[in-house]
Amino acid sequence: MAFSNSAVINFPVEKVFNVFIRSAKKDFPKFNASNPVGCKVVKKVGSYSAQVANLEVEITGFKKNELYEIKSSSPSNTYISKYSFESVDENSTRITLLEDEVSKGFVPWFNVLIQNFVFKGRVKKRFAVFIEGLIREVEFFDEKLAKNSKSKLEEEAKIEAKKKIIAEKKEKALKAKLKAAEALKEAEKLELEAQEEVENI
Repeated sequence: MAFSNSAVINFPVEKVFNVFIRSAKKDFPKFNASNPVGCKVVKKVGSYSAQVANLEVEITGFKKNELYEIKSSSPSNTYISKYSFESVDENSTRITLLEDEVSKGFVPWFNVLIQNFVFKGRVKKRFAVFIEGLIREVEFFDEKLAKNSKSKLEEEAKIEAKKKIIAEKKEKALKAKLKAAEALKEAEKLELEAQEEVENI
């Protein structure tokens, strides 16, 4: 039985999906950004219990800014997690998580009902935690981006200030050279006049 949860967060879908994938791909050493479908990883689960099992996680669906789906398979169960991203408007995104658990082998119907009830509760809690974490990640991404932009602007401002100082110094040097050239020309003129006066004595 599949269970669906949905929430709207106040960020553009492109930004939300980008931050989500940046986090999700950390689990896949061989993540292929252009087409990650088929990427797999095997994890050990139950490390702190008596039974340790392998959990194979595979990306089974991907569409940029729209879909991310994974299948998690253990010896006894298979879980399908489908994340859908929908742009509500330019500043908000609806995220829907559809999760399904498939038990392998024969399970009595009463046990199935109990498992579904427990699974539904876990799904709701996980989804709430997931949304809270995703919002924090997007906010952190925005803060980091703003900080980098501010640092870049400050650095550009410093460079422009240095350029201005250099330009002012060059202008002063040029004026000083012109003034010195005029003074030299005037001195040569006075020297020539003095020499002419001496010759006329």
